[in-house]
Formats: sequence, C-alpha cells, structure tokens
Amino acid sequence: MSGDRMDKQRICAVFDYTTFLGTSSSKKWTFSEALKSFTPVFGMVWNEAVKDSKTPEERLWENALKRLSSNHSDESNLIDLVKLAKREGIEEIKLVMPYALDEQQIEHIQAGCDVHIKVGKQDEFIITL
Repeated sequence: MSGDRMDKQRICAVFDYTTFLGTSSSKKWTFSEALKSFTPVFGMVWNEAVKDSKTPEERLWENALKRLSSNHSDESNLIDLVKLAKREGIEEIKLVMPYALDEQQIEHIQAGCDVHIKVGKQDEFIITL
C-alpha cells in the first residue's frame, strides 16, 4: 500500500437554525446544567465524561444552545456557530435557515470566521470550515 493513501472521513454536521430559534427561546435548565453552574469542578468532570459519548454534531447543538442567543443578530450567532464547530473538529456545516441569507450577510459571516459559504437549495447553505 505504498502508493495508496487513506482518506480520513470529513466531519460534517447539519444545523437547523429555525429549530434552534424555537428551542433556545423555550429552553429550561436540566438538573445537571444547574449543578454544573453552581459547582464548576463537577461541571468539568461531567463534561469530559459526557463528551466522549456524543458526536461532534450533538456537542455542537448543545454548545449552540448555551452560547448563541435569539437576542443577537443572525450573523453574530452564525459566526459563533462556526467557531464552535471548528472547536469540535467539524469541517462542514449544512445550515438550514428559515429564510435566505443575502449576499452582504454571507460576506460578513465569511469574513468574520474565514470560511466559504455556498448557497444550496432553497434556504440551505453549505459552510466549509
């Protein structure tokens, strides 16, 4: 196999921003989230134990619920989402939006986090990190 090279599998995620907006506005704290916020050491140990059992896409969703806000602009949230995805090793995000992003929004997001955004079908965007 000297001439062959093994291609590693790309880590991709699908993120439905419409679902995120609905979920984030009605989010209630779980017992473990409350415990982690009041006892930081427990939170660190818990996060490491749970991190290994979840996919990068699941961790992205959870982190997005903690970090993004429906009070922020969509561009700001999407820039933060891309930064979270990079930390999880995600290389591509299929972003489903409730509406199409205009060219200026796309350029702002691309410039804000050094990514490439390709317009997909309807209100879907492929973000390559």
